[in-house]
Amino acid sequence: MKTLSAELAYFLRGRAKQNLKILWYYSFFLLLLVLVYASLFCYLMMHLEGREYSFIAGIYWAITVMTTLGFGDITFHTDLGYIFAAVVTISGVVFLLIVLPFGLVSLFLAPWIEQRLRYRPSFALPAGTSNHVLIFGISPTARALSHNLESLAIPFVVITEDYQESLRLEEEDGIRVACGSMSDKKLLDRVQVASARYIFIHLSDTRNVNLCLTIRSICKTPIAVIANDPEHLELMHLAGANKVVPLTRIIGRYLGIRATTQGAMAHIIDSFGLLKIAEIPVNCTPFAGQTLEQAQIGQQTGLAVIGVLERGVFTVPSRDTLLGASSLIVLAGTREQLTQLEKLTGEQAEDDMVFILGHGRIGCAAAKFLDHVPVPHLLIDREENSSCDQHVAVIGDATDCQMLRKSGIEQARGLIVTTNDDSTNVFLTLTSRHSNPHIRIVARANREENVEQLYTAGADFVVSNASVGANILTNILESKESIFLTEGLTIFRRPLPETMVGQSIQESRIRLLTGCSVVALESQGASPFPSPPPDTRLESGMKLVLIGNTQQEEEFAHRFGNKRQAKS
Repeated sequence: MKTLSAELAYFLRGRAKQNLKILWYYSFFLLLLVLVYASLFCYLMMHLEGREYSFIAGIYWAITVMTTLGFGDITFHTDLGYIFAAVVTISGVVFLLIVLPFGLVSLFLAPWIEQRLRYRPSFALPAGTSNHVLIFGISPTARALSHNLESLAIPFVVITEDYQESLRLEEEDGIRVACGSMSDKKLLDRVQVASARYIFIHLSDTRNVNLCLTIRSICKTPIAVIANDPEHLELMHLAGANKVVPLTRIIGRYLGIRATTQGAMAHIIDSFGLLKIAEIPVNCTPFAGQTLEQAQIGQQTGLAVIGVLERGVFTVPSRDTLLGASSLIVLAGTREQLTQLEKLTGEQAEDDMVFILGHGRIGCAAAKFLDHVPVPHLLIDREENSSCDQHVAVIGDATDCQMLRKSGIEQARGLIVTTNDDSTNVFLTLTSRHSNPHIRIVARANREENVEQLYTAGADFVVSNASVGANILTNILESKESIFLTEGLTIFRRPLPETMVGQSIQESRIRLLTGCSVVALESQGASPFPSPPPDTRLESGMKLVLIGNTQQEEEFAHRFGNKRQAKS
């Protein structure tokens, strides 16, 4: 049985929530009307009847007359007083007894009843539906994945057991939802599990295994699972999962890569055939402090430098662009060329030290990576991690500035902020930046909407759990080799719009109109052409490989009417 609070929360959703503003305005009008009538009552009683009443008495008289409850012991004895009382009574009948109930019914009760009658939690796809995606579970990762699928124009259905959440997703986000027991074979049949293109599961590990076994007893549809504990990977494979994503291990490793200054490894963020799009931190390379022309990256490796990422802001570099220690270089080229670059950047700093704030699964994964490099590191948490027997953390409150200073934060070269609470992560980032202005801060965002706050607080790099997990699953769906896209960056392909055929890249004004940059051109039967010059002519049948943020991608689609292409 639903609680009163849950029912009220549902009642105030949808159109009813939007109509609350009208109700507030109308309530203010009624209050103003009562106050005006009370003032006129006091004035007329004094000047017509010669009797003096307080303003509170006037409010009491106005309410009793407007609600037709009677005059009580306060009445007028003059004709003008009778007329005034009649006007107050009639206005009360109109505004309180007619307009107010009608407004409450039409603005609140009717939408609520309409939604109750319209919504059917036992959602079913039509027979014969195929090539759709099923998402089991509601989480920030699942929400981010649904946005990716919408941009790919791939049909999908979310399956959840949370009735209230299913209502919210349907009403506010317009997402198709099936509500019921996930292990119910009848529900799985209704969503056409046997003909689905892919199934994505993000639940607890025990429920992941149970659901995989249930689905495998019905069909052989590919299943991708996000595992909460990396030690359960084999069990999920045995249960029937085709792909198991150890998200905590991947995020922990990536945080460790960006926090350390020992060695530089290129991280592939996307691939288009032989063409690899990769990033590499500047601070652990000989290029730090040099301009792009001085670095001679292209001349030494053959790689094309297509961008520089500085605290979440992507810019297209020029020959005079300064490569700062906190920057990431975004490159395009082959795997062999990236290997050549790694040989040039293999120098190691001898005095590296990384602080890890938070000893949960991700903090533990980051520490394991730093053990492997190896890099000295210090774990700090409020309590011990009972599931980790490989690391010993300093027990203390990292939000205490004095505690951080005593631990040696001022001598640290890198910092990983990875607690489960984004507000705490923002605070720790700001505190650490204040304590050590030159430290390299890599922060974890549990929700996408908090990425910007972490950059504002002073983080050099931010990794969002939701977007990383969603991009990994999207790349699995598209059969891409890459792991995930870097935070704040989107690489996508578009067919060349007909209006650009015959123009040069500069004449097409792609970057001026959308903010996106062309990083490569693809022609049928030819290898991708990375970092094409501005005077390159665009020919019919070409595909553009572009880089930009989500808003710039949407702007490109809005101006040129192309949806993001999914690989079949």
